[in-house]
Amino acid sequence: MQKSFVRIGGTRIKLKEIAKKANVSISTVSRIINNQGNFSEETRRKVLDIANEHLKPGVSPSQLAGTPYTIAVIIPGHNDFFDNDPSTSADLNHLKEEFEAYGHQIDIVKHSTDLQSSPAYKLLGEGKADAAIIFDPIVNDKLFEELERLEIPYLLTNGRTYKIGHNYIDYDNRKGAYEVIRYLHGLGHQKIGIIAGPKNHLVNVNRLDGCKDAFRDFKLPWVESHVVLGAFDPAHGYEAVKQLMSEEPSITAIFTLNDIIAFGAMKGLAELNIRIPKDVSLVGFDDLKLSEFMVPPLTTVRRFRYDISSIIVKVLTELITNKNISEVCIGLKTELIVRESCAKMSNKV
Repeated sequence: MQKSFVRIGGTRIKLKEIAKKANVSISTVSRIINNQGNFSEETRRKVLDIANEHLKPGVSPSQLAGTPYTIAVIIPGHNDFFDNDPSTSADLNHLKEEFEAYGHQIDIVKHSTDLQSSPAYKLLGEGKADAAIIFDPIVNDKLFEELERLEIPYLLTNGRTYKIGHNYIDYDNRKGAYEVIRYLHGLGHQKIGIIAGPKNHLVNVNRLDGCKDAFRDFKLPWVESHVVLGAFDPAHGYEAVKQLMSEEPSITAIFTLNDIIAFGAMKGLAELNIRIPKDVSLVGFDDLKLSEFMVPPLTTVRRFRYDISSIIVKVLTELITNKNISEVCIGLKTELIVRESCAKMSNKV
């Protein structure tokens, strides 16, 4: 496995520890110890002095980073991560920081399902990436097979297929959604509306599959008109909830497949004079920090996003160096966070 730290006198030191002591960013430490970038002599000396304090004679600071790799993080060409989806944007930032902490370079590159016009396809074809992360993968994307043909190690995250041989490290979105429906059913709700994201994004498909599993197990009728697909943004939640409540006013609970959609739905319900949770219960997904400060505080599904990045880094570097691994399938737990946006049917008037 790649050496991501050095052991010195029974202790370990990583780039993030040097960065903390030097009061600089992890990427600055990485570049300085690998002799890259332009920094003041004062900053360079400070970082190297801190590194050298912990080194045995004959060990160079560059050994702290181990072998640097170039990792392509492939995202959909048409996305609104940074404008409308802070949860996904945060996931990308944490991933980038974690790779830089180990001295690797991250290239975030966009991808379209038309391989010939895809910037990601071009980058991979030129041999400029040691490995790839497909972030927010698309249904039936040919890029998976192309990565296998080029023998480039890869992982799927923020959405996964169920196909054997597709490596993934992801939250159990399917089970997280299942638990939402179980909870609402336990409160007595029989007519549940769902406001979903883009139909061709695997993370959306995974969460919808969890809903379908629960509807089947709890013998709830699956009504296609009660499911509104769209974008992971508040405008979709705002418009979709008005559509749902106009077409089916007997709906007593709504599950939005992320918190951002839920925020828009809250505004729409308020304009319709529909009270949460007295008239309609509402649940989101992601547990954004804002969720607990909404009125009422939003019931949602928590993903422990700070944990996944370090696992992805370790496993992907293992895939690069260890040719004996045939498949990686790691699912991380989610947790239903119950707040004040849901109520039992018996409490409704």
